[in-house]
Amino acid sequence: MITDPYFYVVAVFSVFLHGMAKGGFAGSLALLAIPMMAFFIPPFQAVAILLIPLIFMDIVTVYRYRGMWDWSIVRYIIPLGIFGVVIGTISFKYMSDDHIRILIGLLALAFSLDYFLRTSNSEPKKASRIGSYFWPTLSGFTSFSIHAGGLPLSFYLLPKRLDRRVYAATMGIYFLAMNLFKIFPYAYLEQMTFENIKTSLMLLPLAPLGVYFGAFMVEKVGQEWFYKISYFCLSIAGLKLIYDGRSSLFFL
Repeated sequence: MITDPYFYVVAVFSVFLHGMAKGGFAGSLALLAIPMMAFFIPPFQAVAILLIPLIFMDIVTVYRYRGMWDWSIVRYIIPLGIFGVVIGTISFKYMSDDHIRILIGLLALAFSLDYFLRTSNSEPKKASRIGSYFWPTLSGFTSFSIHAGGLPLSFYLLPKRLDRRVYAATMGIYFLAMNLFKIFPYAYLEQMTFENIKTSLMLLPLAPLGVYFGAFMVEKVGQEWFYKISYFCLSIAGLKLIYDGRSSLFFL
């Protein structure tokens, strides 16, 4: 039973961070949520508790940006993301969360450096054929494991230089599909307990506040700055993930 009042302070902040990300602003900040909550409860319990608020945020995001998504992208990435969730479910007992954190953290730093070292006139890089399959699948896998699906998917979407509203809408409808699907494997793994659902429902009213604040920031921040902030947050989140996963590296 969760009784530590500090957990609820952190949980409230975590929901708000996810809400801002769902609203389309600096989505990498949401990666800080699970590490913070993991100070008080097991990481996968934190993941399960955040699922219901995330679904509600996705619904708000999809409504907020209704009709703005790129359907050609959505219908391509959703099946690959679901495949990644299935892989995560099958391999759950054999994978370390720390290994996943290290992998995504290193990728985040690599892509951030690539963005900032490129000249401002550089053309966005189209994903390779392998990458166009790999990133959405990895997104589903990491979304299942630590709610970090936004990072791999951003590797696929950000180089396309979509309008920021199209970007937010496409992310929103994709993650609504992913999070609804994740109910089934989470239930199978016995994480949809009464205690976890009760905690989720207590946090639910905070969900739309973060979404609309994130959407407000998207409207106020210029498109070029939107991408600069996104990649900067990507690099910070990458460092945070590497630090959190350092116990899986024998030399740290």
